[in-house]
Amino acid sequence: MLLKECINVYKAFQVISESQLPLKTSWVIAQNMSKLQPIVESFEEHRQAYIDTLREKATIDSDGEPQIADEDASDFKQQVEALLNEDEKVRLKKVELIDDGTLSIAPNILMAAMDFLTLKTNANKTS
Repeated sequence: MLLKECINVYKAFQVISESQLPLKTSWVIAQNMSKLQPIVESFEEHRQAYIDTLREKATIDSDGEPQIADEDASDFKQQVEALLNEDEKVRLKKVELIDDGTLSIAPNILMAAMDFLTLKTNANKTS
């Protein structure tokens, strides 16, 4: 799974986890999030440290705004894109969502985590 996918899935699971879900579903989401969280946090820490370095190198324009050299900005963008396309070795469990008529999740959230979600349409049915 690419780093950018890890970030998107993690954010989607954060949103989904705000819903009232059955215990087993919540447990699997929490397990998946605990696998993704260190990856996402590490990326964000390194990205922020690089931004801090760029701020130190920035010059201040006449309006008092920091200005970063185009070359530095381009280099930062290339490095971030390269990192986001790195393959991360993480295995996530499928999360079973039960559509009992009360669960409401935005389509963009479902799309981000779709590869790790299954939908059961009625909680009373057995598979």
